[in-house]
Amino acid sequence: MRRFMLAAVAAASLWTSASAAGEPKTLEEVFAPLSEGLCVTIDAVRAVGATVQLTPEQFQFVRGFWMAIPPATRGLPPGDKAFLAKDSNGVGVFGLFDDGGEVCAVFQATDWIERVVDDVGRGETGKLGQAM
Repeated sequence: MRRFMLAAVAAASLWTSASAAGEPKTLEEVFAPLSEGLCVTIDAVRAVGATVQLTPEQFQFVRGFWMAIPPATRGLPPGDKAFLAKDSNGVGVFGLFDDGGEVCAVFQATDWIERVVDDVGRGETGKLGQAM
């Protein structure tokens, strides 16, 4: 319970400082409302950093990865498209969004997962073998 309270206070302080200063300046500030169960717009993400829409194959991979990381859910994450965003601080985030531009599911884009998602985008399978 104490961890939850600390997380809630931290999220609230991020949200308060972002709104007090006007528009969010970092991805961390943009995504603060997600900790309260709210969603943000893809336009808000684009306003903060370089954002690239992923291919359908990369979307499926990112959605599967999101399902595997804690906290695990019993349902699919919201969204039918995926993106990679990076802000000026070098923070990278993968996220899912829907046709209405709502972003409700994100996770940190570490260097190694970025490389794997890039490989998926190039159609690589990671297997060596002979053509059939």
